[in-house]
Amino acid sequence: MNIKGKEIRKALVVGLGYRTGLAASNFLSARGVDVSVSDKKSAEDLKDVISRLSPGVQVRAGGQDPSLLDEGFDLVVLSPGVPRSIPLIAAAYERNIPVIAEIELAYTFLRGSIIAITGTDGKSTTTTLTGHILRELGFQSLVGGNIGIPLVSLVDESGDESISVIELSSFQLETIDSFRPDAAAILNVTPDHLDRYDGMDDYFGAKKRVTLNQTADDFYIYNLDDEILRARLDGVKAHILTFSLNDTSADAFYLDGSVYIRNGSKPVKVIDADRLFIMGFHNVQNVMAALLLVISVFEKRGIIPDFTALAGACYSFQGLEHRMERLGTFQGREFINDSKATTVGAVTMALRSITRPGVLILGGRTKGDDYSRLRDEIAGRVKSLVLIGESTNDFSVVFRDFPFVEAGSMDDAVVKAMKESSEGDIILLSPACASFDMFMSFEDRGRVFKNSYNKLVTGELPWT
Repeated sequence: MNIKGKEIRKALVVGLGYRTGLAASNFLSARGVDVSVSDKKSAEDLKDVISRLSPGVQVRAGGQDPSLLDEGFDLVVLSPGVPRSIPLIAAAYERNIPVIAEIELAYTFLRGSIIAITGTDGKSTTTTLTGHILRELGFQSLVGGNIGIPLVSLVDESGDESISVIELSSFQLETIDSFRPDAAAILNVTPDHLDRYDGMDDYFGAKKRVTLNQTADDFYIYNLDDEILRARLDGVKAHILTFSLNDTSADAFYLDGSVYIRNGSKPVKVIDADRLFIMGFHNVQNVMAALLLVISVFEKRGIIPDFTALAGACYSFQGLEHRMERLGTFQGREFINDSKATTVGAVTMALRSITRPGVLILGGRTKGDDYSRLRDEIAGRVKSLVLIGESTNDFSVVFRDFPFVEAGSMDDAVVKAMKESSEGDIILLSPACASFDMFMSFEDRGRVFKNSYNKLVTGELPWT
């Protein structure tokens, strides 16, 4: 197999998981490459995923010693969860062995147009919405990346007319080399993953790499309301488009309940926000970003956008599970599952989306964020907090002058939220934390919350 003029006969995949590492290993093996996989977990812990590897892939479990490189690898493919700072990767760089991400590997073979979406919050919704719009308009849209579908798994489906819509995390962007999207968006940047990065500049630097190889023929879309993004346009060579909730000079903007897109110099009303199924101003931002991304690719292809069709596609989008997901109403309280909100920024947008008083279920495993920034958002919007998870002690100090109760389980949290609320209130799970203290994932946390709600409705979970 040839990558960028170099013959690849032997490759090492570092980090074996059910998605990226597995997919990259099998992709390389299918193309005749001698593949080995290294993971610090034991073979016993990895036995399920090992069983799904292609025959012939060698597994080096239980460690990631730099001596592995003595076997003469031509390429190292790094899974996104593995830091570049580990000794094995540092040694690969010292030996001038190319280290790339699965995204870069897939890009080498992917055909058609490419849309790339990154940011701290809203990536999955915007990625899925963009793919949905394109499909509704009759285009072959392939959605993958950090959303849970490895990009290499889309290579064989791609063609000259396809449009790949890729969600990218900062981890994935760290090791891109030649990756060049036709249109790229950074939705927002707020503190996240600060256990991996040396501050916000380092974190944003990883995000901004999405623009690294773009030229004046490409498009870069960013949130004009984001102070960090506004201030960091240095080095961007692509044509810049902006979206805003507040500034009508943007290329897409929100005004009096509607979204406008500039068609030339003239703004055109495209979306009535109250007709969107997905709720909240943050989702209005996601819609604006998706529209600009689609229009950008259309411009590169010489396609005139049909604004009526674009609006219809947005109105038909049902949203994603665990993201401001309406569960229903019980005893006059509306339940909303926003388990995906693992940052202060995401919870801020959730709180700004609710139009009635609420009880907020908050907590989990902290991520190094400044949670005091939520105090102003909670004031006037939240009647009471229900604190869960490892963060309970810390949060009881941060939010000590707000009404709060503590809960030991999700069932307990839901019961206490009912008792803290009144008819007409909203009960919102928007934790601002990772889930791994009590749950397998944010999806698992959301499912448990939904199950508690369902038990409440059926009477299986008494609350009075």
